Order: sequence, then structure tokens, then C-alpha cells
Amino acid sequence: MIRKPARELWKARKRRSPVALITGGASGIGLACVRRFLKDGWRVAVADLRPTPDLKAAGDVAFFKADVRSLPRANAVVRAVVKRWGRLDALILCAGISRAGLLEKAKIEDWQAVLDVDLTGVFAYLRAAATVFETQKSGKVVAVSSTLALRARHGLTAYIAAKAGVIGLVRAAARDLGRFGVNVNAVCPGLVNTPLTDPMPAAIKDRLRDETALGRIAEPEDVAGVIRFLCSGDARHVTGEAIRVDGGQLA
Repeated sequence: MIRKPARELWKARKRRSPVALITGGASGIGLACVRRFLKDGWRVAVADLRPTPDLKAAGDVAFFKADVRSLPRANAVVRAVVKRWGRLDALILCAGISRAGLLEKAKIEDWQAVLDVDLTGVFAYLRAAATVFETQKSGKVVAVSSTLALRARHGLTAYIAAKAGVIGLVRAAARDLGRFGVNVNAVCPGLVNTPLTDPMPAAIKDRLRDETALGRIAEPEDVAGVIRFLCSGDARHVTGEAIRVDGGQLA
């Protein structure tokens, strides 16, 4: 008599647990987001070409192998998430690549690869999730841009163009989806210790660190914390923003 209501209460509480879909969740900022949301009791779906580390002990997590450039695959992943958990509360878009090169030496294939992953990948999943959010009349979207979209540096033409495009896309989507109660924002990290920045020469990292007000390079968890805030009720009146997480580098 006592145990059955407790079990039903647990099941009901589990059904109410929010669901996040995170692209690029196998490493870097994306993986930090996966761990943070699981810690906070969310159910998490990861879309990436590579599987995440084994996180089943941390909570309810599912992996979907996906090339973020594919709109049909984005549609399929979103449908699978909703079928599995019955809802989608947050879409976090972390997948990204970079190709170094000066403008006059840039290869068209490098340009296209970066735009396809860093910008089209954001569009594909945002478009796929939009119908779900419209039906629910709620949802949170956070896309990872970069401080390089706000203050460019030489040698990263395609990356800078793509990340600037992310900010424009976020602002447009915030306007389109706001009437459905959906918040759409971007975060703009400075230098973060991730696999994407591991090949960077130490001298450049030191210079960028010295440019910050805090005198440190960010860890992925620093960015994940801001993303988590933007997916909370405390950020319900924040939308169309590009929030710097750069330790005061552009202050």
C-alpha cells in the first residue's frame, strides 16, 4: 500500500524531468554541457559523429550518431528524442570545426567545410526542433558562437564568418520563435581549453590569456554554466542575445 504510490510518484517525477539535445556533445564545451545537465537531473540526448564517454551512471543519456550538416538526419534525431522522452526542452548547439588560413590563401573546400558544420549545422537542428517548440509553446536554444565574431583576428576567415553567422541566425530565430515562448541565445566564448584549441601554440595561448581581465583561460565548464543558466527559468526574459564568456578579454 505504501510502496505503490511512492513508485508512481517516482515515475511521474521522471516524466517531468526536462530533456536537452546537445550537438557536438562528445568533447569540449558540448561534453561539459552533457555532464552539467545530467548533474542537474536533465535527460540528455547527444548528437555527434563520435560517441561520448560512458555517462550512463551519471543519468539518463542517449547517443545518436549524426553528421550535423545533414538536415534529414537532424529531423530524424529530433523525432527520435521526442519519441523516446515525449518532449524536448532545450537545444544546445556546440558542434564546430576550424580551418586556419589567410583570406588570400583560403581553400574553397575549407571554407565550405567550416560553414557547413559551424553554421548550417546550427540551422539544421534549429529548424528541426522549431516545430516541436512551436507545438509545446516553450523551448530554449543556445548556440555556441565566439568572441571572434565580435572582434576578428587574422588567419581564421571561414571560422569567423561562420560564427558571426550564428549570431545573426540566433537573432532571427529569436524573432521568429518568440511568439511561441521560445528563447534563442548565443554564447561567445573566448579561448577555452578544448581539443579544438589544443594544437594552438603556447605563445599564442599565453598572449590571449594575458588579454583577459581574469588572467586565465576558460575551461569548458565555465561556458557550460552560462549555457545552463540560459536554459533555466531565471533567463525567461533573455532572448536574441550573444553573451560573452571571455574572462573580460573584450572588456
